[in-house]
Parts: sequence; structure tokens; C-alpha cells
Amino acid sequence: MRKTALAGLLLGALGIAANLLPMDQAQAQGRAAGVVVEAVEIRLFKETSPVLGEFIAPTSSVVASRVPGLIASVSVQVGDQVQKSDLLVQLDTELLEIELRAAQASRREAEAGLTVAEADHGLARQAFERIERLKDSPAFSEGQLNDLERRLQRALGQIEQARARINSADVTIARSQYNLDNASIRAPFSGTVLERQAQPGEFINTGNAAITLLDQYDLEIVADVPAAYIKGLTPGRVVNVRIDGKADYEATVRAVLPRETASTRTRPVRLLAPFTAQGAQPEGAQFAVGQSVSVLVPISEEREVLTVPKDALVQGRGGWIVYIAEEGKAQPRPVSVGGAVGGRFEVLGGLDEGQLVVVRGNERLQPGQDISFEMPAGMEKPETPMADAAKTEAPKADAPETTQ
Repeated sequence: MRKTALAGLLLGALGIAANLLPMDQAQAQGRAAGVVVEAVEIRLFKETSPVLGEFIAPTSSVVASRVPGLIASVSVQVGDQVQKSDLLVQLDTELLEIELRAAQASRREAEAGLTVAEADHGLARQAFERIERLKDSPAFSEGQLNDLERRLQRALGQIEQARARINSADVTIARSQYNLDNASIRAPFSGTVLERQAQPGEFINTGNAAITLLDQYDLEIVADVPAAYIKGLTPGRVVNVRIDGKADYEATVRAVLPRETASTRTRPVRLLAPFTAQGAQPEGAQFAVGQSVSVLVPISEEREVLTVPKDALVQGRGGWIVYIAEEGKAQPRPVSVGGAVGGRFEVLGGLDEGQLVVVRGNERLQPGQDISFEMPAGMEKPETPMADAAKTEAPKADAPETTQ
């Protein structure tokens, strides 16, 4: 009884151990190795050369005061992010409000003067017309007519003076309103506060710096590109840029500046970086002015090339090899590769389009080792020779035998 139980426990332990064997031991026991495969594909390829560039801010401004005044408050600190029209600095407005009310009062006075002048003009015109109708009567007086004519002209002049005073009052009101509106210094664009020159209690004059503001969105890239590569960078062309050596983004050539540095034979190129726009930045990305960027400048025309995934390449004694999934087995093939095409490499020789290569689990494979895998999306698994043989018809009994 005790021996039977012990034997059962031993067999169970052996079964568990068999399931925990590493892949190469499992293969030694006749089981297929599970691997991941991808296809050898034709991809578009263009040879590029990395050129070092950096982010720059096309919009950076020292926001100045438009009017003189005493600084009442400063609403931002260095590092704050603000939106367009946000309040940055507020000047004291007490005197400005008094000046505006005085200008408005002057206009009302000018309007009253115009009313009086128009009334005087009406009376003068009536008197002049009455005397003029008496020209043929004995009561007509030439001197009185002349006096009334001068009075009429004077009334017209008073009307023009009143209107001029109204216009002058309007100008004063507009200037006072301008000073009052601009006593609130606001952000001309969205950005980040880099420096705060204004302090509460100080007096600021027209044109004095209040806040330094940087637009950290919609950045551009500037790179000094060798003159030999400039012909491939026409305005509007989209090129890839690489940040931190790993993240690739698309940028658009905005301008190639017509200035060449004699010592380096390079020309400055400006590129738009739409991925830095507000709302378009990838999650977790933090782009900064002065940050280095590698611009992948195209140096050849785009062409179709045969490519293999980089994870399929295994370093052999004589160079690179890949394992092809062929008839359910892993078959090694030496391969010659060229330049990188994204996460793949150009195949110069050794492989054909459509072949399946092992990209995961190829480190421990042995030539001819049985493998199992799932096909990449959109591809059908090739039928095995055994299945093909089952589909072929058996030879007829009366078929002639072939001779050696």
C-alpha cells in the first residue's frame, strides 16, 4: 500500500517536471518549439542621413506696457502657462477713470454749445431773410441787411466751432478709453512665462518690459544641412525627425534659407513640427526650446526594397542568418542585409518575398528543429507536403513503370 502511493507521487512529480522543461529539452523529447514568425516583404525605402537640429520658438516676446502707470498687481509667476488674452499685469486705473469722465463731460458741453449755435443760426437766418424781403420797400436798410448777414456768418462759424469741440472731445475720450483698456496688460498669445520684470508698486513707463512670454506650442526645427543634400528638401516636403534616438515624428520643410556657412558648407533649414501643437502632443511628451532633434534628410530617391524584420536576424559565425519556417521546421539561411527601413532591414540576398522568418524564439533553435506557430494576419498557412500528397491521385494499376 505504502509503495503504491509512493510510486504515484513519483510519477506525478515527473509529469510536472516534464511540463517545466526548457524549450531545448522539450524539443529533445520530440515536441515542436512555439515561435513567432513574420513575412519577408517589399517596403518603400529611401536612404537618409541624420542631421542634428533643435527646437526653436517662432513666437517669443517681451510683453511691454502700452501706457505709463503704477503697477497695482501681477497675476502670473515664472513658469505659469497662460492662454491668449489672460491678464498678466494690472495698472492702477483711478486717474485714468477720472480722465475718461472729464473727456465725456467735455463732449456733453460741446454738444450743448452746438445746440446753442444752431439756435442762434436759425434766428439770424430768419432775420436776414425778413430784411431781404423788404428790399423794394421804403423800410429797407442796406446797413441793417449787412449787419444781419455778418450775424448769420458768425452763427455758422459758431456751429463749426461746436462741432470741432465735439470731435476733439471724441478724440480725448478715445485716448482715455485706450489708456484705461491697456492698463490691463494681457497675453498676446498662449505660452509660458519665462521672466517677470514687473513688480507690484513700481511705476512703469510706455515700452517698459513687463513679462517675457514664450509660445511652447507650434515649435519649429532648425537644422544646418549640408549643401549637397539641400536639393532633396523643397518647401512642403515631409521628412522624419527622431527625438531621443527612438521616437520618430513627421515634420514639414517650411523654408531653406539662402545663406551658406563657408566653413561647414551647410545651409539653415526651417521645418514645421505639427506634433508640438497644443492638443497634438503625444501623451507624456515634453518638447522644449533648444532640445536636440535628428532630422533624417533624404539623400536618395524612394524605391521598393525587399525587407526582413530586424528581430529575425541572428549573428552566426560567418555573418547574419535567419530561420525560415519551412514544412514545419526551422531552416537556417545566411542573409546579406543593407540599410534600416523602420524596424526592418533591406535584404540584399538570401531571401525571397513571402518567406516566413522566425522573429521570436529563434535564439535556441537548431537546424531542422520542429516548430509551431500562428500565421501573421492576412496570410494563410502553407500546406505540408503530407497534406499535398494526400490530395494527389494514386497511380493507376496499369500505369507503366519508369525505368532508371
